[in-house]
Amino acid sequence: MRISTFLTGVVLALGLGFTAQAQRLTVPELPIAGLKDSTKLAMDSVEFIPVESNELIQDRLSCLESEIPLEFNKHVRGLIDYFTIRNRKYTRRILEREQLYFPMFEKYLAKHNMPDELKYLAVVESALLPKAVSSAKAVGLWQFMTPTANDFRLVQNSYLDERMDPEKSTEAACKFLKQLHKMFGSWEMALAAYNCGPGNVKKAIARSGGKRTFWEIYPYLPKETRSYVPSFTAIVYAMNHAPDHNIKPDSIRKPVAVDTVLINNGIDLKLLAKQLNLPENQLVELNPALRKPFVPETVQNFALRIPVTARPALDMNRMAILDSARYRAPVQLKLPASSTMVAKAEPAVPVDSATKKTYYTVRRGDNLDKIAKAHDVTISDLKTWNKLKGSTLLASQKLIVAQPAVLKPEAEPKSEAALLASAEVVAAEKDVKVAGPNAENTPKENAATALVAEKKSSVKTSAGDQKEILKRGTVHHVQPGDTLWNISKRYNNVSVDQLKKANNLKDNEIKPGMKLIVG
Repeated sequence: MRISTFLTGVVLALGLGFTAQAQRLTVPELPIAGLKDSTKLAMDSVEFIPVESNELIQDRLSCLESEIPLEFNKHVRGLIDYFTIRNRKYTRRILEREQLYFPMFEKYLAKHNMPDELKYLAVVESALLPKAVSSAKAVGLWQFMTPTANDFRLVQNSYLDERMDPEKSTEAACKFLKQLHKMFGSWEMALAAYNCGPGNVKKAIARSGGKRTFWEIYPYLPKETRSYVPSFTAIVYAMNHAPDHNIKPDSIRKPVAVDTVLINNGIDLKLLAKQLNLPENQLVELNPALRKPFVPETVQNFALRIPVTARPALDMNRMAILDSARYRAPVQLKLPASSTMVAKAEPAVPVDSATKKTYYTVRRGDNLDKIAKAHDVTISDLKTWNKLKGSTLLASQKLIVAQPAVLKPEAEPKSEAALLASAEVVAAEKDVKVAGPNAENTPKENAATALVAEKKSSVKTSAGDQKEILKRGTVHHVQPGDTLWNISKRYNNVSVDQLKKANNLKDNEIKPGMKLIVG
């Protein structure tokens, strides 16, 4: 799913590819009566760290093993020693958060009829931190990259990132892991593919001569993925046998029973917490998918999580409480031109006094051109009213749509042949490979190509033409974490072979920044 993950990146940075050499910490026998108080305190704080034999650890793993193999070898032993000897503080921290998320993980895994032990994968991914962000920009408990999150309809926009929503991201992770297991027929292989992508696992299988198990293709996998499955095994062991290694959490965090409230106005979470006599950051922590500590004014029917204990107080005086906690965007004053001060005011919205302010929720497949035509406005107006710098829209995004009383006459649309000619010129100038999934061009395409060949030296493509090409939805800009496989799923299940043929690709290698024709 990505190149870098939260935990395995830390393990690799420390160079853990070997069995840690650790010894029991013991206190020498000294006469207690003659010691100073500070010396006694230091002796009392010395921590006893057991070191178990390979035979005992292997026996314990065999007892823990269920549906997913927990193989023991020197790589696994090195990582077990890391979690039980060298970084005991990390193990304490994840034990503290175990009860916050494991019951919820178990519920979704049971719903999808998947192995219960997959819940430990979230520890490897994020250390059970819902707002964890990796160096590769993977986010949340399950560390989803943007393309994969889009595949599973996790909303990402200016105020919301559902990769950080514990329940929605867990549902998506279950579906993704289930797909990978069906593809490779092994949970170990599914875990490897979750880490580095199914394409890299298929390459490792090919390089190994067709081997089909994780340890058989181990030498051919990316370096990080080689530590990924052993890290999973080591976490399963460390969390189940922490008491045997004298590891105890400093405290236990337990989940808060929550209810949801539908919000249709801007709400400041900290103000609302104050109105409900809750700790200042409790609502922020219960709603980690919100990028900022407020619900913006443009949101409709947002399901805000609140503690069950706060629901009666809210129901008794709902309107007054929500009004007192209303979030209002800061107003920046526009100073007179004669003023010597520099004012960074938001641009005034060019909507005439008769304009009625309405909202539109973006759906999959929408673009600015389609929305503008449906509401009889211009693309420029949409961008101005919603402060959009580009043309990218996200599913479920709320857009302000205004209906001006006087509309400017629209320019006559360009012919299809002209657009096709512009596409060819853009391709020639930007080195974009323009080819449809079909082998033969239509007569219109041939005519356009001939037109470009004839007038290539004199035709110049405007910025408007380039935007028009992108709006047609035929070009995909490759993002970090993209593979031909997940791109093919996103565009009406066009096959990988069709994508390769359409873009003259010799193999499955694609890089961020590439532009691919997808239809």
